[in-house]
Amino acid sequence: KYGDQFIDFETVTTVSSGVNYSGADGPNHTKVLEDTQHSNSWFGLSNVYGHYFNADQAHQTFGLYGTSQANSRHLIKAGLQYRAYSLSRKGHDTWFGRTVGYSSSSPRLQTQNIGDVNPTEVAAYVQDQMEFNDMIVNVGLRYDGFNAGAEKGVWDKDSQGNTLWENPTINPFDPGQRRATSMKSKLSPRLGLSFPVGDNMAFRIANGTFFQRPAFYDLLENYMVQMDGGTESGYFVYIGNPNLDPMITNTYEMGFQYSMASRLKLDLATYYKDISNWVSSQEVTNIPFVDDGTGYGNPGGWSTSDPYQATHFIYKTSDHFGSVKGIEMSLSRTGSSGLTGMASYTYSVAKGTASDKINSGAGNISQSEGRRKGIMAMTTLYWHRPHVLNGYLDYHTSLGGMFDRIGGNVTFNAQSGLPQSARAGAAGAALDERAPGTIDVNARLDATLNLGGVQPTVFLMIENVLNRRNVVMIADPGSFFDEASSYKDVASGPRNNLLAYGVPMTMHFGISINY
Repeated sequence: KYGDQFIDFETVTTVSSGVNYSGADGPNHTKVLEDTQHSNSWFGLSNVYGHYFNADQAHQTFGLYGTSQANSRHLIKAGLQYRAYSLSRKGHDTWFGRTVGYSSSSPRLQTQNIGDVNPTEVAAYVQDQMEFNDMIVNVGLRYDGFNAGAEKGVWDKDSQGNTLWENPTINPFDPGQRRATSMKSKLSPRLGLSFPVGDNMAFRIANGTFFQRPAFYDLLENYMVQMDGGTESGYFVYIGNPNLDPMITNTYEMGFQYSMASRLKLDLATYYKDISNWVSSQEVTNIPFVDDGTGYGNPGGWSTSDPYQATHFIYKTSDHFGSVKGIEMSLSRTGSSGLTGMASYTYSVAKGTASDKINSGAGNISQSEGRRKGIMAMTTLYWHRPHVLNGYLDYHTSLGGMFDRIGGNVTFNAQSGLPQSARAGAAGAALDERAPGTIDVNARLDATLNLGGVQPTVFLMIENVLNRRNVVMIADPGSFFDEASSYKDVASGPRNNLLAYGVPMTMHFGISINY
């Protein structure tokens, strides 16, 4: 991109290219390019996984909030909020050497543009904190809602609510089937209570439902799906879905806190989270819809002699679900000076039907067969680490004179290794094998000097004191980061793989001045 303009692949002089396009015809299709100035790998090897865009987002928020101490026992809070977004995005995404792009002259070539959408959000809540002699109770109710604001955003279900496999005529490539999005909303109750048990212990319990709007990227990215025809491009392009449901999380927590001698505090808690409407991806083999330019506005002027169709695509869905449960223990010593610290240990189990937004475990939807092939299976989530130990030790004191405050601290974090097998495999793939565990120890020494009106702090910080080579990413089998791929050396070879391992031992020396 130069200034406010995207690179014109037709006339750009900093790359060399062949005469023919590397794919279907179209003025915005990327040629096989080689950067003659910088040897940029994104432009070599047919632009594997290159993308660029310019996005602007603005919003206006209107709110009304109030708090009232109704009496000695009731503290009431309430509020209303309305937020209106304005989104604009222009760009190109490149998948396996093919740029999927939209222009006014060829509207079938879809950029990842987002225009003509104005999402809105609304929220309202009321909460009562009740304080009794031996108990504190929090009761609340919250209303959340959002509308993706896409006039032609609903296509994944028909007007009767039938799905893609229940109604084989549903097709995202048919502009005549599209409908406007509507408000998605939910009432969410909240309850929490705590009470003392003896002089040094307090027990607590909490339950709540939480509403989370899908990211705009998942809702609106390429949602008009006017792609550059054919199965190849359709297979690799992900379609946003403005009709996604909000993610709903139901949480349950129970725990206690015990105050010990010498400023020590012990905390123990168990929790469970049930998650529904998890956003992920779904592969579809659809019954072809032939676009002959009729039945809609047809801004590109396509004729019946120039038909277009797509038979395979992947779209965002909110059908997935998962759960996280665990136990957490912590021991802390508080204070403004001297020796302070904290150590916590968490054991958890996290399972779901998909680990992230592009990791599908639901098989394939076949419209010709009228069914969803493959079974959603609860498997270990690929980012999950069951054992986590972390904490810090800190000692600071004042020596008087020039040394106003001097000391140091050590932070540590140890975790189970990442799941190693079948990261993005078919439904039901087990993630039982794990990479080695990770251990991070960081240290800092600092001294605040009293130099009259200025108090600079001199510090030495060392990251990864043990200089341990921590594995922080596992390659996706079948991707360009996997050893089996011919593009591995480009995507994640010895020179380029900055993602697989954590930071090596790194020392920082500096001075900070507060004034």
